[in-house]
Amino acid sequence: MFLPPGVTITLDGAASCSSFCGYHGDINGGTFYAVMPYPDCSGCLGALPVLDALTSTSSHELCEAITDPVPGQGWYDDQNGEIGDICAWKTRRLGAYTVQLEWSNGAGRCM
Repeated sequence: MFLPPGVTITLDGAASCSSFCGYHGDINGGTFYAVMPYPDCSGCLGALPVLDALTSTSSHELCEAITDPVPGQGWYDDQNGEIGDICAWKTRRLGAYTVQLEWSNGAGRCM
């Protein structure tokens, strides 16, 4: 769910733009979703233009929804979190879009 500018959401007492820039979850392990606030705050821009911040955060949540669809029950590192969390704000261009790098156990680095 992509939200319009100016909308703040809360999750477990934390607010978007100050504590997180998006999240993914599930409903009874069968319906999977992501919530993507509009990145109109400095905490979610990461020195990127708005579209690049949105595509970076979207790729982050998409990859985590694949590797950890029910948060905390898939690929999760107790020290660093999910594969996107480990590589937060490390990006690259993929065609016309900015995507976030994700952790690779095989390579031992963000790719």
